Amino acid sequence: MTTNYKLAVDVGGTFTDVVLFNEQQRKLHFTKTPSSPNDPSKGVINGIKKIMNIAQIKPGQIGYFVHGTTFATNVFLENKGSKVALFTTHGFRDVIEIGRQKRLKLYDLFQDKPSSLVDRQFRFGVRERMKADGEVLHTLNEEDVRTFVRIVKENNIHSIAVSYLHAYNNPLHELRTKEIIKEEFPECHISLSHHVSPEFREYERTITTVVNAYLKPKTSNYFVNLEKKLEQINVKVPYIMKSNGGIMTMREASENVIQTLLSGPVGGVVAAGFIAEKLGINNIITFDMGGTSTDVALIKDGSPQITLESRLKNYPLKAPMIEMETVGAGGGSIGRIDEGGLFKVGPESTGAVPGPACYGNGGENLAITDFNLLLGRIDPEFFLGGEMNLDVEAAIKAQQKLLEQSHLPADEVSVGMVKIANHHMAEAVRLVSVRKGHNPEEFTLFAFGGASPLHATAIARELGIPKVVIPNASSVLSALGFLVADIKHDFTTTNLLSLEIANLPRIVNEFNTLEERGKYLLDKEGVMLENQELRRSLDLRFKGQAFEINVELEEQDDQTNLENISRNFFEYYEREYGFCDRSQPIEVVNYRLSAIGLTSEISLEDYEELQLEPPEEARKHKRSVYLFSKEQFEEVEVFYLDKLVSGNRISGPAIIDGLDTTIIVEANEEAQLDRFGNILISLGKGLSS
Repeated sequence: MTTNYKLAVDVGGTFTDVVLFNEQQRKLHFTKTPSSPNDPSKGVINGIKKIMNIAQIKPGQIGYFVHGTTFATNVFLENKGSKVALFTTHGFRDVIEIGRQKRLKLYDLFQDKPSSLVDRQFRFGVRERMKADGEVLHTLNEEDVRTFVRIVKENNIHSIAVSYLHAYNNPLHELRTKEIIKEEFPECHISLSHHVSPEFREYERTITTVVNAYLKPKTSNYFVNLEKKLEQINVKVPYIMKSNGGIMTMREASENVIQTLLSGPVGGVVAAGFIAEKLGINNIITFDMGGTSTDVALIKDGSPQITLESRLKNYPLKAPMIEMETVGAGGGSIGRIDEGGLFKVGPESTGAVPGPACYGNGGENLAITDFNLLLGRIDPEFFLGGEMNLDVEAAIKAQQKLLEQSHLPADEVSVGMVKIANHHMAEAVRLVSVRKGHNPEEFTLFAFGGASPLHATAIARELGIPKVVIPNASSVLSALGFLVADIKHDFTTTNLLSLEIANLPRIVNEFNTLEERGKYLLDKEGVMLENQELRRSLDLRFKGQAFEINVELEEQDDQTNLENISRNFFEYYEREYGFCDRSQPIEVVNYRLSAIGLTSEISLEDYEELQLEPPEEARKHKRSVYLFSKEQFEEVEVFYLDKLVSGNRISGPAIIDGLDTTIIVEANEEAQLDRFGNILISLGKGLSS
């Protein structure tokens, strides 16, 4: 039996997306199944069984499997994590309470600080001390550790975060503490700061370790439960998608949970970058509208923007992640009217159960999906390719409350809610582009996720973006991204040195140590030498400053070309702050290495571009649809996406109904199906001759 199939499963808030790729035939199979919030593994198993039935294959034919999930994110956002204890250096147990003086909203006198996640009585100061250079100042008091572990066990706490001063330079005391915890309390989950976030700044390193400990028990249990269910259907254990755009083993994901926080959404960014490269497009903005939220990211010169510190619920998390902005506007986002009579959309969502009112599951709240349905933009008999019929009457009934509150016609309420959702999503695009010094007009918008093609061109018009790409299999693109992602491990160390010739041997030595660790891990995972890639970067700053800029080292730098490194730092600095005094000395803070194991590339099926005019069998019928470009209802032609052939062009206004999504082509727009099955929409153009 040949194992020539690759499988990817992405668990979202409303649907679980499944993609199966046949390497020999270069053919994609994809499907959706409702998510099961109470037990996400159930949706995974149902999706796998469904896709195997569609492709008529057996479990043994699946040779490669990657899984992405927002499980840890949802646990964190919903405050459902586990009780945590903190072991830290004596005298420093309140670091996570004190935090930083810097406030997100400088002039908001009523803002609340995020909680420390650890009750003060369970923050324990252990007598030990490590100097900044890693030299032991005071040895670890092992009796302190044993006493505190017993207290933790007596209070039924099953997760401990260990964060000692300067452990990033010498983890000796943290490692011994782990041994003692395992002796006293074997079933306890342990998170060590030098493993979770091995760099300086005590507050950020400690809070990141605490968040990892907060999420670890439930996330680990989810992975264990999933593994058992996969064994029952003879499907291999998957790799897990990481927030940095790479993949890791399930065992590593169970330990370093913090790296799975963007596990689902980053897949779409990776896939969009992969498709953009095939199309020869370097600069794109990704727009992923799902059931509960919309995620937006920017790819410049073919590379996604990486952030080394992100915020979730106002906690600073020191872990490499693809930089994304998220807004609570998705297909399931609830539209409501507040006490002042203002229209509001999100962040509350109907979720998978009961879902929007039109799902017919008893939901009483109207969601964006309902409003699009009432505006004729969704065919109630062709949702999910006809697998699910939408209940128009249920949506109309649920809308009555809004009509009574607003005293407006039904169409105006629906239009207003969709416009507000579009505005929220356009603001997210501005945050990753305009706010970072990028002009949206120089980018192409890649729209994916089940709901995004309904809104993409409206958002592009608002921002002056000239072209929109709806990728093939757009509603499951995040899952497709899992299959094109490489194995990726990030290593960091801190050692403050001046960027000067005299310190070059020490800088080179730091990288040599990181490279040894990277190569060892890739070798351990069976990555062939020719598929190993090591990428180096430095966190630099001017001496006396408090924050750094990451500068990737070019291959020709060979770790010794200070002129190149300095010039790149000056350029990045000036672009970020608008001014740069190049006479000031530069300081190296952190040394970073990405160890990458290249996976086999997916070769997408392509087609010969045959004709401009869509075939007659692709023409479905006409239906009345509200057009935002004309601000009125019009009868527009509807096409079947799966019956279009490569090269077909469609002049708007029109609708293209796919098995997994609905694409709106507004007036003065032109859509074309390319040779890979992507829909390219040019704005402000009619049908060309």
